[in-house]
Amino acid sequence: MTDKNTEISQASSATTPVKPGPATSAPKPPAKTRKRGSPWLTAFIIVLIIAAVLAAAVWYQQKQLAQTHAQLLSQVQSSHNTVTQAVEQAGQALALTQEQSNQIAALESSLRQFQGQVDGLDQAFQTLTDSGSDLVLINDVDHLVTIAQQQLQLGGNVANAVISLETAQAQLARANRPALASMQQTLNGDLDRLRAASTIDIAALSAQLDELSGLVSEAPLMVPDDAAPEPVPAPRGSAGGTAQASSDNPLPDANAPWWQQSLDSARNWSQDAWQAIRQDLGQFITVRRVDDATALLMSPDQATRFRETLRLRVMTAQLALMMKQPKIWKAETAALVTSIETRFDERSAQTRQALKIARQMADTAIDAKLPTVDNTLQALEVLRAERVKQQKLEDTQPEALSPEQAQEAPDAAQPEPDQETPDAVQPDPQAAPDAAIKAPAETAES
Repeated sequence: MTDKNTEISQASSATTPVKPGPATSAPKPPAKTRKRGSPWLTAFIIVLIIAAVLAAAVWYQQKQLAQTHAQLLSQVQSSHNTVTQAVEQAGQALALTQEQSNQIAALESSLRQFQGQVDGLDQAFQTLTDSGSDLVLINDVDHLVTIAQQQLQLGGNVANAVISLETAQAQLARANRPALASMQQTLNGDLDRLRAASTIDIAALSAQLDELSGLVSEAPLMVPDDAAPEPVPAPRGSAGGTAQASSDNPLPDANAPWWQQSLDSARNWSQDAWQAIRQDLGQFITVRRVDDATALLMSPDQATRFRETLRLRVMTAQLALMMKQPKIWKAETAALVTSIETRFDERSAQTRQALKIARQMADTAIDAKLPTVDNTLQALEVLRAERVKQQKLEDTQPEALSPEQAQEAPDAAQPEPDQETPDAVQPDPQAAPDAAIKAPAETAES
């Protein structure tokens, strides 16, 4: 019982809080126990956290390294593929370049062969021309002189004719044939005459005619038309008259009386009005001297057709210049001068320029006689006839044997004594004349 009461009292004392007094102090064994166990737990937790962080960092770093490694592998693979393709393309390009080099080499060899053939042909032609017969050289020179004659007769082109004759002259000088010296002198004379001949500058005349056509299309006529309406001319001294009027009509004096100022203003206004009315009325009437009365009766449509007719006349003059027709040239230029003098307004600068060009064209003669090369052609004909006659004589004459050939012929005809001639053929006396007759004919044919 005593023990039970003691336990109950202890339990009651344990459950009932006891306020500590100043003299008594309760023992604190649990607090000491907590203080001893908390540092190890905290350190363990910190270590765990650090280990987890390190593990996470290592895992993330490993993951990044794996991704980088995969990217590098893909880049290396793509670079390898690119390099492989580049190597293949380089091989193809090298093969193509090699093929083209072979083709170029073949073309160069063909070109060298062709050049050699051309050089051979040129040299052969040169040899044939220079060292051949005189008849071949005469024919070549005749061809060049004929070209010069055609240039002179058809187009009046002296420059091309001079070039053809100079070529023929150089060919004769290169051949150096004394038998053709007379023809060369004749050719030199014709060439000197052509060089000294006065020619017509067709290009300059054609350009002036084009300018005349433009001026005729724009120059004002006596009567204004749609193409070039006549500007209203200002009377002489209009600017000076205005300035003089303003100087004659001074401003009214501000210090003068009012009635004097009114009178001056009225006088200035009336003078200005009179000047304006006189200027306007002076533009209604224009005095002009006209030789052709029909020039003032042209309608705008007639003026347009008149300008077209003048342009057609200019084109006809150009054709006459090209075709060497002096009569048509004179007729057309004279008609142009007459039309410009009678139908166009001479006060315009365009009209004066057109009239100046038309008069120059009318005074220019296009029928200038050019020298010919008839002397050279006649000399060529004479030389050709002589050479043909000489060649025919050479062909008809039998070829004479040289003394050496004549000595060798009997020796060859006699048989050697050691040789056996059982069946000797006797010459036919009638066959010899026939053979002698046939020999010249065969020679002539050859």
